[in-house]
Amino acid sequence: MERPNINAEAREVGSKGINRRLRLEGKIPAVLYGHGEVGQGLTVNAKEIGLKIRSQGANALYDLVVSGQSDPVVVMVKDFQINPLSRKLTHVDLLKINLAEKVIVKIAVKLVGKALGQTKGGIVDQAKRELSVRCLPAKIPQVIEIDITNLDMGSAIHMKDLKLPEGVEISQQEANETVVSVVTVKEEKPAEVAVAPEAAAVPAAGAAPAKGAAPAAKADKK
Repeated sequence: MERPNINAEAREVGSKGINRRLRLEGKIPAVLYGHGEVGQGLTVNAKEIGLKIRSQGANALYDLVVSGQSDPVVVMVKDFQINPLSRKLTHVDLLKINLAEKVIVKIAVKLVGKALGQTKGGIVDQAKRELSVRCLPAKIPQVIEIDITNLDMGSAIHMKDLKLPEGVEISQQEANETVVSVVTVKEEKPAEVAVAPEAAAVPAAGAAPAKGAAPAAKADKK
């Protein structure tokens, strides 16, 4: 499968002033990491790499073509930074990839179907929105689909229950972790209303006052 290119130029790591000038030219700083090597400073076209990150999605493989270097390098986008106000890319970290070595990546989870327990009043509780898996770079799935049609009330699907694509593995330490379950909707108890103590009743004429109550005042005789 043909990989899209990322075109870059080598640069020396400089000051913030240099980085600002790059951004004015439509470029942003990038760093290439991998295999224990010292990070290599690069510059890339901000618009070009932004479009590729959005269109290719997470975990995509690219051929990094650095000006002046003959052979492209296979990379993934390891991380990127976005200006919170302008929402524009400000920095990209690239990771050098060996196609013969397995990598650990996070894959989005997509639930398919309506759970049996939902027809009985239950609700679907998705504990994991993405899974950490290990596989060769060429085997990285775009998404992991989980069919929940037969998931009954009180039942759950755990990591060890998943049918993963060939060559895709999960950590044995996470095998018993719950991915999705159907739980009962808890009924909320009505809140108890505090009742103010009733005012002491006025005794009827001629009746003895309640214990502890002050005697009624006598009417003046004229």
